[in-house]
Amino acid sequence: MKELDVFIKGEVMNLCIPTDEFSKESKWYSWFNNTRIVRFLEQGIYPNTPEDQVEFYRSEKLTRLILIIAAQKGYMGVISLSNINMSKKSCCISIVMDSSVDKKLSSYIALEAMAKITEHAFNIMGMNRIEAGQHVKLKGWQQRMELIGYKIEGLHDNKFVKGREISNSVTVACLYNDFQSIIN
Repeated sequence: MKELDVFIKGEVMNLCIPTDEFSKESKWYSWFNNTRIVRFLEQGIYPNTPEDQVEFYRSEKLTRLILIIAAQKGYMGVISLSNINMSKKSCCISIVMDSSVDKKLSSYIALEAMAKITEHAFNIMGMNRIEAGQHVKLKGWQQRMELIGYKIEGLHDNKFVKGREISNSVTVACLYNDFQSIIN
């Protein structure tokens, strides 16, 4: 499998451009079958296959910015901007990571990936608002997101449903002006 081209360069990670070949031959599909990785995601109810991953990538790559997180020890996740609305200048952000690839640096890698794609969304794509929904138990992650300008906007009772678990979720968002304040 050919190495992926870097789209956004970082300090401890790079965000790379996925390909059909990567979708089929990498472990990308398997991240969504790993119960530890999808613990707080709605994915993981049905098995994901390399063919499913190729189909997802092909169907979504024209409407969503999908980038693979590459660290020194290997490819370890995917980050994306979806629901991109150019007239409202808003989008949603999501990240899925296999922290076992680099346990020591995974939290730094995740935060830098979020910061870099957030910066890209604001400065290159012209977004004014980026939001995400998160399981309520991801309090530590929500606090780290505050370092790059994301703030809690709301608590949603019983919004997360997976199997027998029904839990609350939190909406976080970053506005361009808040991000700029941090940059300055």
